[in-house]
Amino acid sequence: MLGYARLDQGLCRRRALGYNDNRYQAWFCARAGGSPMRRLWRIVKYSLGLLGLFVVAQAALRLFRRLYPFPVPAGMTRLLDSPVREWASPRATTLEHLGLQPGMQVLEVGPGSGLLTAELARRVGPEGRVSSVDAEPRIVALVSGRVKAEGFENVETRVASGWDLPYADGTFDLALLVTALGKIPDKGRLMRELRRVLKKDGRLSVTEAFADPDYLLMAEVVNWANMAGFELVEQHGNAILYTLNFRSLFGP
Repeated sequence: MLGYARLDQGLCRRRALGYNDNRYQAWFCARAGGSPMRRLWRIVKYSLGLLGLFVVAQAALRLFRRLYPFPVPAGMTRLLDSPVREWASPRATTLEHLGLQPGMQVLEVGPGSGLLTAELARRVGPEGRVSSVDAEPRIVALVSGRVKAEGFENVETRVASGWDLPYADGTFDLALLVTALGKIPDKGRLMRELRRVLKKDGRLSVTEAFADPDYLLMAEVVNWANMAGFELVEQHGNAILYTLNFRSLFGP
């Protein structure tokens, strides 16, 4: 076998020099791509091409989402349960940075598939409560069905806009936005409404993952929060996956 391989490589070298011995030589050299280095370069070239297409597609999608923000369709929320999503934005890491305590009153805006909602309910315990809101009725129904199937009775789900939350002033200990802020057009109005429903010593937590097409830079989030009357008190992670925790500078 080794002898044949050497013979084939020799034929390809002869072809590169201008010789054309037979049809087999032309077929083999076209299939094998010549030398091993030439085959490796072909693989690298195709890989770089695919990577380039992916980068261009991501850039186009992110630009489109910035110019025309809209809620994620309910049918796409199941993608949030995928292993790829878990790898890009691990739930355990996000939960670790929220500072959850038993008995807390938690507001979740934009729950997605409800995967995180169930974990929130587990951590605040039966004496705590999680209120999960979304403007899309099908998403709310999905989350409601999920938490009920898992046996949680300390979760309330509502169809509501983040701009007009159906809660009294000073209701919650913690409000969180996990890869949700970028999907909401009027971020300033949302932030002000969240400050209203938080208790005087309540906190706002914002998590962003670079894998999300609606990803926001840390500086953008801090700017929106500061304008709404929040002060940054904790920063976790890096540009790929981060959580920012704020406290209100004023009462509700």
